Amino acid sequence: MLFLITLSGEIPLKSRISRNRMLRILVRNIRDALERNGYPEPRFRIVDAKVLVEINGDALEILSRVFGIHKVSSVSKIVFRDLSELVEKIVPKYIDLVRDRKFAVRVKRTGEHSFTSMDVEREVGAKLKPYSAGVDLENPDIEVKLEIYGNEAYLIEKDLKGPGGLPLGSEGSALTLFSGGFDSPVAAWLTAKRGVYIDFLHLYMGSAGSTYNAFLVAKKLVEKWLFGYKPRFILIDFSEVVKSILERIEHRYRQVVLRSLMYITAEKIASKMGYKAIVTGESIGQASSQTLRNLTAIEVATELHIPILRPLLGFDKEEIIGISRKLGLYELSSRVAEVCILARRGVVTSTKPTVIKELIAQFSNEISKAIDSVRIYDIISTDPSSIIESMVEIDFIPENSVLIDVRERNKFISDKLPGAIHISDVDSEMKSKLIDKNLVFYCDSGYLSSIVAKEFRKFGYRAFSISRNTALKCLRNRLSG
Repeated sequence: MLFLITLSGEIPLKSRISRNRMLRILVRNIRDALERNGYPEPRFRIVDAKVLVEINGDALEILSRVFGIHKVSSVSKIVFRDLSELVEKIVPKYIDLVRDRKFAVRVKRTGEHSFTSMDVEREVGAKLKPYSAGVDLENPDIEVKLEIYGNEAYLIEKDLKGPGGLPLGSEGSALTLFSGGFDSPVAAWLTAKRGVYIDFLHLYMGSAGSTYNAFLVAKKLVEKWLFGYKPRFILIDFSEVVKSILERIEHRYRQVVLRSLMYITAEKIASKMGYKAIVTGESIGQASSQTLRNLTAIEVATELHIPILRPLLGFDKEEIIGISRKLGLYELSSRVAEVCILARRGVVTSTKPTVIKELIAQFSNEISKAIDSVRIYDIISTDPSSIIESMVEIDFIPENSVLIDVRERNKFISDKLPGAIHISDVDSEMKSKLIDKNLVFYCDSGYLSSIVAKEFRKFGYRAFSISRNTALKCLRNRLSG
């Protein structure tokens, strides 16, 4: 199939050097989008200020998700010598489509011709009119859309609007502070739309479920929208930092201290790995630590040497959630629990930089240890279960899991969880079938199941532990959701 791609309006306005560079990047990103989705060896051709792509199959929807594209059209090509031949080749294709319907002919033309666009519209319209219910230029049932370049014409069969913006990778790279909730994925998408490579920095704060679900959101965002590179998920264990904040910091200052330490950590990682900016999902006034006074105080106190980009500053929550739905991320983001809320009431909304600076000075050791825990994953190739492999005790049930009760058999029988099996039923034959599964062992306290999970890990199993009550809660939430 043939697809004609119209570039975002600002790309043709760039200087020749910038325009050519962006075109090369766009073609590379299109190739990656197609090959990732099973369309190998696409063929490209630049037609005037447009890109013509030929592949085996219908990839219209995939192409409509590549940044830098204003519109993508599936087309059929006609080669002609003169106006008469062009009209003769167009008309038969539309006779059945316009039959007993009102229609309009729309023509765009580039190059030197002995005829005008209006000539083509008039000639084609005259030939089709006897078969139709008449011409209606304002509200036609059928549009005959045609773009002419030299001696080639492209009949537009179907259009989809693209995301616009700049080709991804044309404006460097940035690191997104990424929780996986509604805000940070939308902020990442909006930044990527402006041509910026996005990698994801996730701070684990004690909930394996939140980290696992955050990775699922990042993976969906990458697979659907981020083409032309291999985005990374950078995971840091921030749980000791959170624990120290709860132990040392007065209730009302906990949120601004946490946000300040998140900034500091992000800057250290960004500087070390060469990112040009940090991206956050902050919106003015959305939370106590996001008031304008607190945001200003935090930046002054942390003395950052790298810019923070906040694409959501002027958005309200409903607008952010609306974009999340359009991006196809809403369902996954709604599963991510908020684990960075250390205080909800009685918190300061206007803090002085000197106060913040004094409070955060005591956390340098914790930040250093957190950064030493860094793990980096290639999002495209990484199985989501790999993100939590280092965690034995979890607070959720991953996908592709088998629940295994390690309590006495009579307790298993009396209050068995739906779909669970008993540890005594896991014989050698069953073990061989479980090697590719997530084994989630449970008991009343989670203590015995943790011991069993660690034993199974010695033999190469992806084994985890959860308390029975937590497992039951997860199952109920799954059913109600």
